[in-house]
Amino acid sequence: MTALLKSIAISLTVNALSLAFAAWIFRSFNIRFGWFVLAVVLVTLLTVTLREIVIGTVNRFARGYTIAGGLVLTALVLLLTELVVPETGFYIDGWGTWIGVVLIVWAAGIAYGEVDKKAPAPRK
Repeated sequence: MTALLKSIAISLTVNALSLAFAAWIFRSFNIRFGWFVLAVVLVTLLTVTLREIVIGTVNRFARGYTIAGGLVLTALVLLLTELVVPETGFYIDGWGTWIGVVLIVWAAGIAYGEVDKKAPAPRK
């Protein structure tokens, strides 16, 4: 398996687990199984795409911006996913739930970055 396919597989798994965990923890985060698959694919696709854009435009050595940027990026990805997937399939209700879901998915993304040592290097 190539490094890119392995990276995508790990990312899909991490996103599936983090979204499932967040849905289990928060009653105000509703996700239905059929839409769950689409949501995981969208979150993975948007995260990879937006991360590449951010890496290409922001100084990677500014750690504070990286942490804050990761949280904003995660919130943006979840917002876009919520806009694409019908409300009956994916819905986050309330600020507390939004903050909690963003933190869970963001933390899982950080863990994914640590595990996925063979992720493709960013283009320069």
